Amino acid sequence: MVLRNLFRRKGRTMLTLFGIAIGVAAIVALGAVAGGLRQGFASMTRGSEADLIVTQVGALTTIVGSIDQAVAEELQAMPEVAAVDSFVFANIILDDGSYLFCFGLEPHGFAIRRFRLVEGERLDQASVRRGRPLLLGRQAAERLHRKVGDLLYVGKLPFRVVGLYETGSSMEDTAAVVLLEDAQTLTVQPRRVTLLYVKLRDPGMADPFRARMARRFPDLSVFATAGFADQEYMVRTIDAIAMAIAGLAVVIGGVGMTNTLFMSVFERTTEIGVLRALGWRRRRVVSLVLQESLALSLLGGLAGVALGVAAAVLVRRAGGWIGAWGSQFSPGIFVRALVTVGVLGLVGGAYPAWWASRLQPVEAMRYEGGAGGRVSRPLPGGMPLRNLLRRRTRTVLTTLGIAIGIAAVVALGGLAEGMYSMFSQIWRDSQVDLIAMQANTDSDFSAIDERVGSRMAAMPEVEAVAGVIFTALSTEKMPMLILSGYHPRSFVMGHFRIVEGSSLTTPHQILVGRRAAEQMGLKVGDTLRLQEFTFRVVGIYETGVAYEDVGGVVSLREAQTLSGKLRQVQMYYIKLKRSEEAEAVRDRLKAAFPGIDFALTTEAEQVVSDLRLMRQMIGQISFLAVFIGAVGMLNTMLMSVLERTREIGVLRALGWRRRRVLGMILRESLLLGILGGLCGIALGVLLAAVVKQMPGIAQAFAPAFKPTIFLQATLVSLVAGGLGGLYPAWRATRMHPAEALRYE
Repeated sequence: MVLRNLFRRKGRTMLTLFGIAIGVAAIVALGAVAGGLRQGFASMTRGSEADLIVTQVGALTTIVGSIDQAVAEELQAMPEVAAVDSFVFANIILDDGSYLFCFGLEPHGFAIRRFRLVEGERLDQASVRRGRPLLLGRQAAERLHRKVGDLLYVGKLPFRVVGLYETGSSMEDTAAVVLLEDAQTLTVQPRRVTLLYVKLRDPGMADPFRARMARRFPDLSVFATAGFADQEYMVRTIDAIAMAIAGLAVVIGGVGMTNTLFMSVFERTTEIGVLRALGWRRRRVVSLVLQESLALSLLGGLAGVALGVAAAVLVRRAGGWIGAWGSQFSPGIFVRALVTVGVLGLVGGAYPAWWASRLQPVEAMRYEGGAGGRVSRPLPGGMPLRNLLRRRTRTVLTTLGIAIGIAAVVALGGLAEGMYSMFSQIWRDSQVDLIAMQANTDSDFSAIDERVGSRMAAMPEVEAVAGVIFTALSTEKMPMLILSGYHPRSFVMGHFRIVEGSSLTTPHQILVGRRAAEQMGLKVGDTLRLQEFTFRVVGIYETGVAYEDVGGVVSLREAQTLSGKLRQVQMYYIKLKRSEEAEAVRDRLKAAFPGIDFALTTEAEQVVSDLRLMRQMIGQISFLAVFIGAVGMLNTMLMSVLERTREIGVLRALGWRRRRVLGMILRESLLLGILGGLCGIALGVLLAAVVKQMPGIAQAFAPAFKPTIFLQATLVSLVAGGLGGLYPAWRATRMHPAEALRYE
């Protein structure tokens, strides 16, 4: 009976299944991506045969850490240590826009042994006439269409693929392995490494080694390889993002399922009345509806699992930032997905089941399904609004489904615009005309030699050049303190309005933003410990930019030490003598410095990858919102047309032409989309405000809502409404008056 009831309306059931499947697919696909990242970190550590990992203290994530390579030589001389291996992580953007992780390793070390060669030669065995030797993961070779002997340009440097490897880790098998010194060249980090692998003579010597390290290298942290991946900040962050997006899709799908079940129960009112009259108790009616709900969610879950696996494979092959992490499926992902749909089935079916159990047999048996409800009072929205309010619950559920998707679009759009506005304000207040970053490298990994800045400053069109370093460190009172490093006499320093104390004058001084000072309880004269350095707070500033007001400013030289970018900067701010010549100067700079990307401040997304990735995420979520919203709309409008079949037949018999019927249904659909959009805009603004109050990185980005964001949200809701109402409207026009009048 359960399946028979569900498939009475095959179209509606299939649409609902599809909506649930989208949410489950998001759980599976994003869970697999997060699993790939976790397994990648685990393989980088546990699979390396090392006992301990040495990283930079306070680094937000391990992969942006920087350690002097000379430390490895000192560690090797310690009595507890059997061997030390250096490791360099590089994130390269290839010419086609795809990302490629590169691991720099010592060819004779123990850590490289986990890269099992399946074809070709090892790095230390290969002799190449042109280019540098490179091992390519099997999955990366398939995505890049490369084989042994092919040439691959990585960061503008030519590499020859000398072998293919497999490790069983998606993150590593979608990456490449190069010689340690070549990785240092790619990252412009000579004699610097990301982390160190340490193999002990006896695992029992771990505690004495840690104590020795704490005394000799207070700026370094020592971790056991077991469980290291779960402590990694990036893994935890991606897990949270994956669950948030998956939760969004599941909630929208759950609202759609509640809507479907409620409509199913509503149109079976007479049948339920008969069953109640025949002796069915309320508990039995509740059980029937909940069984239908669980069956619907389980079928949608199974379809979603298959769809999620396919999506994860496609993302991995696409080669974007997320695709570079790879994907890893575990039983826990599928268990989580099925538990979610089980809970979804119970929650989604609870209200329809309760409503069905409250039906009185006599009243239910008098129900006429084709007549529909009525709204007695005239309403300002006219016939479309009156028709929608015939079934208020269904209309509210559909509106809610659209609103949730629109809210995500608005909230993310506001945060992305806030991020862009934040940088724009910094550049505008500092009179920056051009931005320079390392080419073919993610902005977080950009490194430019200071000598390049000196050459830029010598150009006659340039008035001033300011090197910049951004880094994030953890402190006892603040989990993430964002530091900006500038030369104390840089033209950018005028952007920081000192409200208490004075500006930077000598080493080991720090300026603290007003909000950061309040959160950490700091005032002028206090000291702040960052890594192994102690800084004295000499001033408190305000800029009006959240990113800066929850952070601090140190001298460029000290920021270089803290971030490990010695004699390097992350980007350059360039101020021209004549701003109107910015485009021409940009072109000349590109020709003079081919290894660097230059962009106008209005084109920042071309070089700042964080901004570009945020825009891409908004586009993808907008598509998801349109798709799921259109499915819910289609479901609602189709049911509305079915239950008003006789009414439409009367209108057709009274002379309404097909075009007029089509227009009526489309107006209702568009009105429903607009209502969902307006509710979503309000909900999105509220959601962004809530996210802004969350501790951590969210505090650094104040949302900014421009009219274009609300216009985009409105267009998304209109598109969802139009697409969702198109088929029901067409179906309504195909009704023959005589057949429609006979409908029950």
